[in-house]
Amino acid sequence: MGNMNFQNGRVLTGGLGLVAVLATALVVTVVGGSVEELAYAFAGGIGVSVVVIGSYAYGDRKGLPHSHSVAVAGIALGVLTTAAIVGRLLTEYGA
Repeated sequence: MGNMNFQNGRVLTGGLGLVAVLATALVVTVVGGSVEELAYAFAGGIGVSVVVIGSYAYGDRKGLPHSHSVAVAGIALGVLTTAAIVGRLLTEYGA
């Protein structure tokens, strides 16, 4: 394998984005979701992507090593996941 250059990175990012969109549409459709729920899923995915990529970019801009920037992004994803689970439990079983 050769080194990954900028063009390959853009193709990989676009390909992963396409896979994420198709997987989201498939899951919502299989579960029986409506167009409204599909829109919520896409909006949530965009929001999570912005937070995770933004937290990685923030760490990278502050001069953190790559591993630390990835850790910051992972922590942001964990916080969002925990908030989503807590929110779901509170709405399902009462606040």
